[in-house]
Amino acid sequence: IYLSVFALDITKQMIRNLFIIGMATAGMIKAANAQTMVITTASYKGTVGSYPVAMQLQQKRQSDTLNGSYYYLRSGREKKIGLTGILQHPTSLTEKVTVEKNGKYVRETTGRFSITAPLLATGQLKGSWTNLKTGKQLPVQLQLLAAAENAPVFYDYELVIHKEKIINLSKQEELRYKATALKIIQEGKVLQTLSGFSEFIGNQPEIELEDLNFDGHFDIKIPISFPDRTKYDGSFLYFIYNPSTQKFIRHQQLIDLEYLLFDPVKKEVYKYSEAPEGFVINCYKWRGNEVYLDHTEKAQE
Repeated sequence: IYLSVFALDITKQMIRNLFIIGMATAGMIKAANAQTMVITTASYKGTVGSYPVAMQLQQKRQSDTLNGSYYYLRSGREKKIGLTGILQHPTSLTEKVTVEKNGKYVRETTGRFSITAPLLATGQLKGSWTNLKTGKQLPVQLQLLAAAENAPVFYDYELVIHKEKIINLSKQEELRYKATALKIIQEGKVLQTLSGFSEFIGNQPEIELEDLNFDGHFDIKIPISFPDRTKYDGSFLYFIYNPSTQKFIRHQQLIDLEYLLFDPVKKEVYKYSEAPEGFVINCYKWRGNEVYLDHTEKAQE
């Protein structure tokens, strides 16, 4: 039921490699701090023809591959249409939907975006959308729901990690990466070190940049894992960017809520939960620096 979030990044690529710093001690193995992957989520709102839409795109640094989705506001966020593409000039985004054919569900390509404006340089996307079945074209205008010149997207990030031995759920010994700090770097200088945590992560050290509190500034999400769980075994650490101090602040309330989705159009935060009648969505809103439960709705199947 958990959905992927989608993002976009810009061109600066200054992430540095760290090297092996030690040998095995007391069941813990120091590991090379592998290059930290940075993924940026960019959200847009605008129109395809006369139809209001919302779009999110995702790009990893040092990659020109784009993934994302968009939906028509009249249809709602549950009717998202998947997008894939290549960052180029113009940028082409292909949409695919799931349809039923002969009793089977298949992915079908239905349309294509051609975006001619720079993706983050101006904060605007302009171009066209083509219906691949009829050839009909509609103009596209989208506005970035964050500041285009946003400090966090220019920073470099390095997760401080090591490998640690665990006994997994299959009762087998396993080596897993654990993160204990995140260095935030600008032009080779460490601006801030986020610490005070010790969490297992996936095989690829990574962080995500996304505007979590809808203030126009990108914040940080660190994907973490819970190897002792059989379900709901993934979440994030959340850090909110303060533009006044240019520092990131740990947000314990969001961390305690675990896996969350963020809707910059409605300015709501979603947590999917199991209930006797099926999955429900707890919808939170921001009030100052905290979120509060605004309402609960049933998740569409």
